[in-house]
Amino acid sequence: MKEILIKAVIFISSFLISLFVISSIMNRGTTDMTVEMGEATLPVVSVVNGDREINRMYGIKSVVEPNMMRDTLTPLNEGRNLDIRIKKYGNHFKEVAYEVRSLDAERLIEDTEILDYIEDDDFIEARLNIKDLINDGKEYILAVRLTNEQGQKIYYYTRIIHEPKLHEAEILDFVRDFTDRTFDKSAARSLTTYLESDSSGDNSTYQFVNIHSSFDQITYGSLNPEKPETVLTDILEMDDSTASLKNSFILKRGEGDDAVFYDVSEYFRVRYTEKRIYLLNYERTMEEVFDPDSENAFVSDKIVLGISDPDVVMEENEDGGVVAFVQNGSLYAYRNSDSKAIRVFSFFEKGDDDERNRNSDHGIKILQVDEAGNISFLIYGYMNRGRHEGETGVSAYYFNSALNQIEEEVYIPYKRSYQFLKYEIEKFSYSPDGNKLYLYLGGRLLDIRLDEKKDSIMAGNIYFDSFVVSKSARTAAWQAKNDSGIFVCDFNSGNVREILGDPGVTIRALGFLGEDLVYGSSTGEHSIESRIGVSMESMEKIYIESSDGELLKTYSKDGIYITGVEVRNDEISLSRITMEEGVSGNFLSIAPDIIVNNDPETGDRNAVITVATEELETITEIALAGHINTSSVHVVSPKEVLFEGDRTVDVKDDEDSSKMLMVYSRGGIDGICESEVRAVDLAEERGGVVVKSTGRYLWQKGNRAAEKNLNDITEPPISESQDAQFTAVLSAIFSHEGITADNEEIAGMEGSLVDIIEEEIDGSDALTLGGCSLSSVLYYVSIGRPVVAEVEGGNIVMIVGYDPKNTVIYDPSTGSIYKKGMNDSTEWFASHGNEFVSYVV
Repeated sequence: MKEILIKAVIFISSFLISLFVISSIMNRGTTDMTVEMGEATLPVVSVVNGDREINRMYGIKSVVEPNMMRDTLTPLNEGRNLDIRIKKYGNHFKEVAYEVRSLDAERLIEDTEILDYIEDDDFIEARLNIKDLINDGKEYILAVRLTNEQGQKIYYYTRIIHEPKLHEAEILDFVRDFTDRTFDKSAARSLTTYLESDSSGDNSTYQFVNIHSSFDQITYGSLNPEKPETVLTDILEMDDSTASLKNSFILKRGEGDDAVFYDVSEYFRVRYTEKRIYLLNYERTMEEVFDPDSENAFVSDKIVLGISDPDVVMEENEDGGVVAFVQNGSLYAYRNSDSKAIRVFSFFEKGDDDERNRNSDHGIKILQVDEAGNISFLIYGYMNRGRHEGETGVSAYYFNSALNQIEEEVYIPYKRSYQFLKYEIEKFSYSPDGNKLYLYLGGRLLDIRLDEKKDSIMAGNIYFDSFVVSKSARTAAWQAKNDSGIFVCDFNSGNVREILGDPGVTIRALGFLGEDLVYGSSTGEHSIESRIGVSMESMEKIYIESSDGELLKTYSKDGIYITGVEVRNDEISLSRITMEEGVSGNFLSIAPDIIVNNDPETGDRNAVITVATEELETITEIALAGHINTSSVHVVSPKEVLFEGDRTVDVKDDEDSSKMLMVYSRGGIDGICESEVRAVDLAEERGGVVVKSTGRYLWQKGNRAAEKNLNDITEPPISESQDAQFTAVLSAIFSHEGITADNEEIAGMEGSLVDIIEEEIDGSDALTLGGCSLSSVLYYVSIGRPVVAEVEGGNIVMIVGYDPKNTVIYDPSTGSIYKKGMNDSTEWFASHGNEFVSYVV
């Protein structure tokens, strides 16, 4: 009898649990009504430059930070005007107007309604005559403002500049001609003048080609695609000598049902001279548009993605029977049990040529795939259409496999650009169970409960550089501003622990090896801070600690100090120094050391592979754990659950944006840094620019004159002591900037050179550039700012000029200005740690 009762209890309990689980899955939404995603409705605005349309802009309905909307740069015509074309898409407007703001968006310079324009059924063409309130050579924010019949204001952003020396017409002609010629091998022969084909170019794939690729790769080999009818050109950056631009277009191969389409993006960086245009860099990416309806999409045990980036966003359930993946900004899934292919989410449909639906300013993050094939995922960025059309934000979605429905669970509005949001989402976003969502947004670590539509703040005031995440995103560590300890969270369990350093010891989170935290400690005894303001924090020890707090390894060596750590894949690279004997405060760089992770990651059951083919060269495929019954594959597209009420979660910003330095290149953000050195080094590597949140440029690749001399800086008096040299350098800088101050007054100023420059030179940003290359810091001399350096014995010198073969050195210790060979200068400064300081105004 007892056994019967026990069995009955177990049966009833199992039944109730099963009923609860099934009910949760089947009734995740508040209603069983479903709808198709709403069509795009907003107009599109383009700049008209001669016979071209450039800098296409998509409408923004939500509140944004205009200083973060810096996708494109539009040069004004000679008369300080520009022409725009508005593709109406059936809209009518109460007002067509524009605003001009300062680059930091703090000052409204002009707000003007456009009364004189040409309109037909499809387009409005208008000329914007910018008032004479802007300075030549300076960038501003332009917002075209359309007010529709319902009174809603729609904004379109670009930066504008009036500078007669930009040569945009010639550069745009060059870029268009280059692209056109790649489709005609005979005409393309002239392009060999610009190419730098060599062994570094990868000639095994059409997915990525660059300036080093072969002529055959640049001209699409034997693919023979149709020349595109429409090429969209964006000007990303432009000055009087260099420019960065991007072309985007859709390629087609084949006809009818056999036609294959490709999203293609070209990046150009060029230098203009009176004699010719030089191609400094060229990169082209090519992504096949995945078509699950194609008979070639599923073959044997593979999903064929074709000519595509092998770095595929893919997740699978535990047994590998369901795989979800992202292609061309759309989410797909394949369920092996019933040979079902699912187009889970996409802003565009097959054969859709609506430019608004094909806008690629959004991303998809797959959070979880469960055993039933249900998928939790994020859509983040600009919303092309649907209920949030024209907004930038994060939508958390749930795909119900049994009902073939998707449901938005939470929507988080976002005030910055897609590129900024992309960087934050890729930095950290994680869901352990499909109901909790953890995000790092705006300097805060957020815990969002999807069922309750509420968020809570786990931690705030966290800078980018102080937040490190494991590769799986299961574990993260951070240090909030003014906190001495390191907080570590395992998001699967929700447990948070704190690591504290010993008294007098500071600790810093550095990264992860697998789920093991890497952090360093410093007593501060061997950290260096020079008189000019360059500081170098060195760590005596490195620790590796498991996710449950067990100390796995300690690294330290007598007399050797760690100044930098790079965690990549399964190893840690340590930058190291040793103190120079007999010279206080001087150090010598020594070879880096490597710590290797001996616990390799386990692989997925389904795997992304690349395959060499004769016709298409290298293609990308997903090799599945099970065999595909190709004859029974069928494709479904889920509808979206219609719900009542508001599922918006507003997240406030905790970030001190004044500390953020953005590195832009190729039309996107490559890094967000606090350190000027890290930002400049990354921009140098990527061929980009460093920009403050205010919009001010702090560094630009390629924008450097061939030679420059700051001729108003004259020979200094001989100064043997460091204090006298410090005074001489500051005196020269002040005189250069038109500031009157005698030596006695300067000698009484407190703080480092960086502190004094920011205090005394209005509107300046002083930059500590210790560790940057000489080549990088010559940019500042080029724009008219001296570069201060500390060399042997703590002597202080300045770079006040350069030419291709020499630098010009202002040396108070000798009381002279002299030339020093470029190679000798490079070695000289490097041997003393490249301790540089400069500034921008």
